[in-house]
Amino acid sequence: MDIRRPLQTVAARKEILQPASSGAPVLRRDVFQVPDSAATSAVIVICQVEGLSGTAYFDEVSLSVGVPNTWKEALGVPDPGSSLAATVTVDAGKSIRQIPSTLYGDNLEWVWDGGGLWDVSKAALNSSLLRLTQAVGTTLHRFPGGMFADYYAWRNGVGPLGSRPATNATPQGPFSVHRFGTDEALSFAGQTNGQLLITVNVVTATAADAAAWVRYVNGASRRVLYWEIGNEAYVPGPASLSPETYAARFLQFASAMRAVDPGIKIGAIADENFSLVAPRQYPDWTERVVALAGNQIDFIALHCAYAPALNQDLGWNSRTVYSAMLAAPPMIARHLADLSRRLDALTPSRTTPIQIAITEWGPYFQTDPSGRYVDHLKTLSSALFAASTIKTFVESPRTEIGNFFKLVDPLFMGWIGMRQEVYTAKASLLAVQMFRSYFGPQLVTTATVSPTYDSPAVGWVDAAGQVPYLEVVTSKSSDSKTLYVLGINKHFDRSVRAHIQVQNFAMAGRATVYTLSGTAPDANTGTVLPSIPLVNWAAQAQIGPASRFVNGGPLEVGISNTLLSNLGSDFDFVFAPHSVTSIALEAR
Repeated sequence: MDIRRPLQTVAARKEILQPASSGAPVLRRDVFQVPDSAATSAVIVICQVEGLSGTAYFDEVSLSVGVPNTWKEALGVPDPGSSLAATVTVDAGKSIRQIPSTLYGDNLEWVWDGGGLWDVSKAALNSSLLRLTQAVGTTLHRFPGGMFADYYAWRNGVGPLGSRPATNATPQGPFSVHRFGTDEALSFAGQTNGQLLITVNVVTATAADAAAWVRYVNGASRRVLYWEIGNEAYVPGPASLSPETYAARFLQFASAMRAVDPGIKIGAIADENFSLVAPRQYPDWTERVVALAGNQIDFIALHCAYAPALNQDLGWNSRTVYSAMLAAPPMIARHLADLSRRLDALTPSRTTPIQIAITEWGPYFQTDPSGRYVDHLKTLSSALFAASTIKTFVESPRTEIGNFFKLVDPLFMGWIGMRQEVYTAKASLLAVQMFRSYFGPQLVTTATVSPTYDSPAVGWVDAAGQVPYLEVVTSKSSDSKTLYVLGINKHFDRSVRAHIQVQNFAMAGRATVYTLSGTAPDANTGTVLPSIPLVNWAAQAQIGPASRFVNGGPLEVGISNTLLSNLGSDFDFVFAPHSVTSIALEAR
């Protein structure tokens, strides 16, 4: 080192976190790309422990200048090699559970005419959005928010349209007319063969208000089964409540609502996140609320499945960001399993377990218009995340509800957007359609052995090791005459050749293969961000020379199908790169 040169710290840093463990050694590793600059004088490694008790050990702390092969894809190195090899074993005779149809839900917001669900010019529900939703088959529509539920006065959204007021959706706005209210949401659910989940305002409304809403909706007959008390009262801000205050209000609301309809299912909110770096105001929120109100909770509502959540942009390339996002679903699965154990420990006297509802989830990148990833929810890689996350919910025994956020939005969070002034499904919504149209309701046993990759920490997603490239989940139709083998290949460049062995299913030798794929990992259906005065959307990151981000259109991403014949109980199948594939095997 030239001691005459002043020491400078690089702008970027890498932090590896480890929560308290059972005491067994834990390997944590990550990649830090040191800037190749004369101004870089040193790399400083700090080992630090926080806490008031216990013991920590640091052993074999090491640095190397070489990048392991398992990291290369996540660091942006294309890998156009030959097919990878995997094995899949399916036992169609071992059923795991009946998959709740309520896992395939969405979110509707009341503001801005339901994001376009209400056609003001025709004073009716938007027919294009009805058709799109019917085609996809979403099942459980959460209403009226989001954060807008925290201040919602439901009486403003009922009665003659001409007499409904315009109000602020939150104390800070926006200002919106209540044209998409309770009856319109019920009508939308009915016309799309779904049902509502209603979130009641626990911040500025009263238990009597909530009970009156139940009476309005379910007075003559039960039209809404699921009711959620509050949205995100654990988040710092004007709608924040302490766990004790929330638990007390939950008990008041639940008692008043059940007095009107004892048969409804009522959910309490929980502050849960699998990430070590996600902000938490009350790390023990769940324990404190369940300890006080657990016997009255039918389901716990979580928002623990957003990724990659780029709270800051450290200059990552798209491969790194997408690789981290696709590493998140296994973390979500482990978190849901851990939560199930915690809920059992907190409610030992319950005869029926508290169920789990993920009432908001989805690809989530950035919200600042200056962000390079603000519009990346629309990409095929986000669809791979959506499919992998749905698989996680399907395989989680306690998970009863899943509502992606959100169905339609003129900005970047909607899974339906606008292409040339026409409502268009984004790739993520097509992933939902794969499960709704080409997957069955009876989950059966599947074992998959797949090549893996490692991913660095990005946004709210911690560093991960041994993330499988190929994930497979299997189900049967309600009449058991079709076996669906659904595979998700997360590799950006290489196909995966899987040897599939099917047990306890009398195969006819025929199958129809449905594949969601596209021209590149960042391919999309061509939806665009709206033009807004004084808002300048940043140029979006692209995945390299093969990027198709700016070439979005109807031929870039879609679902295709083909036929297979002469299949035995053992067969090979090639899962294309960056794809979701359902093999619908017929029984003889």
